[in-house]
Amino acid sequence: MSLTLKIINRLLIILFIFFSHTSLGITETLFKVKSITSLATEMNRTVNISSTSEAYRKIQIQSEITSKIKKVLKTKGSLIKENEVIIKLEEYDSYKKLFDNGLISKNEFNKIALLTPFEGILLDGHKIEGELITPGSVVYEIIDLSKIKIIGYVNENEINGISTDNTVEVKILNKKIRGVIDYISPIADYDTKTFEIIVIFDNSNLQIRDGISAELSIYKDKIKVHKISPSVLSLGEDGDIGIKVLNKDNEVIFKEIEIIDDTSDYMLISGLDDEENIITIGQQYVSSGDKVETE
Repeated sequence: MSLTLKIINRLLIILFIFFSHTSLGITETLFKVKSITSLATEMNRTVNISSTSEAYRKIQIQSEITSKIKKVLKTKGSLIKENEVIIKLEEYDSYKKLFDNGLISKNEFNKIALLTPFEGILLDGHKIEGELITPGSVVYEIIDLSKIKIIGYVNENEINGISTDNTVEVKILNKKIRGVIDYISPIADYDTKTFEIIVIFDNSNLQIRDGISAELSIYKDKIKVHKISPSVLSLGEDGDIGIKVLNKDNEVIFKEIEIIDDTSDYMLISGLDDEENIITIGQQYVSSGDKVETE
């Protein structure tokens, strides 16, 4: 073998021994972190709105003519039926005969009869016999409490996923009542960027009154959430809020999250897998891709 080949062979052997010893002699020190295994639970995403109860319908009946009140038939607070006479005007009896004989229309008769348009409760009882009324003056007012209406406003970030099919719960007077969404505004309020939503529920027993504080809970889609301490939150390279987790090889992965609920003790977050190994201590000292040890 020539001298040149011997030298090359020796050099190759030396390099092999050097790199072998180097790789064997250097032990990589991995940063230690603490982690916990977190399992997701399923829950409904909800939108909560504070509001006030309102009567389903409320109307003031106004006179179209000038006349005098002959008789007051119902007092304030009375339950009234549809098409009922509340106050008799002086012309009532004569107009009633004309209507019964088909000589005037129902519309003409109702200008004198002032019949109630729906069942309800009489509110205004201030009219007295002999009082003069003129066109435009309020003769009586009625309210319909057979259903209750709750009006709420949902911001532009929460309106997606809400339709008339969503389940709604109304909390009022320490009761929980199932309601239905009757109306969703197709346009946002220009100033507040919120959408009006009207929820109604049955009140045939008349237990709920107008003007009572209420809270709406609108149940949206079901989501998987993890319960975490706010202390485990991290910021991504782009400033996104998330957490750092470990894969099966103990490599750090940053995952962006959505905060579903935030309390003083814990957070509910989504955006993770059903099972995650979440870094709880040391996450601020490691980056995505780092390999770590766990205590």
